[in-house]
Amino acid sequence: MEKTNSESQGMIKLDLEKYNLSHLANVDSSDWSTSDIEIIMQAFASEDIAPAILGIPFKPQTVRALLNVSYCRRCGRCCIPSPITPDHPGVMVFKEDLINISRRSTYSYKFLKKKAIFNTNPDFPLKRYLPLPCIFFNKQKFECQIYDSRPLVCETFPISDVTNQVGISIDSRCDYGKDIYRHIITSKNM
Repeated sequence: MEKTNSESQGMIKLDLEKYNLSHLANVDSSDWSTSDIEIIMQAFASEDIAPAILGIPFKPQTVRALLNVSYCRRCGRCCIPSPITPDHPGVMVFKEDLINISRRSTYSYKFLKKKAIFNTNPDFPLKRYLPLPCIFFNKQKFECQIYDSRPLVCETFPISDVTNQVGISIDSRCDYGKDIYRHIITSKNM
């Protein structure tokens, strides 16, 4: 797979000057230093930017391979609203997700369907969302109560697809996502 330029890495959304990274504006990611990558990841996290990496297809085998690069620390950041984007509608769910959860939990499909609201924010696709904080996240134990039947978007987290393009985006708020991003950027085979 061909390396992508810094613009497709989400850099176009990041104020490079603010983080003293102006020198990376037109530099291919394969030429970034380790310290530059660390600063970029922290900047993405503080700005709540999920960098896009174009050219990597959002296919089950690719996502599975990337998820196996690291592991979930169970920090719960994906289960609670981000302070930077508190108006985000939540966890996108499909009818199949709700049916699967209802079969494997004490929650009825009717209850889940009522909880999963239709989004009206034009910045997000018109889909059903379970609002954040997630009703299935146990804050005391830092665990998902429906982990084995969690929605598809939760199974692939911190990776998601890029709308209308071949590519993935990686949530940079958690260490799991940072590990995956670091792996992709530093890998010579991508």
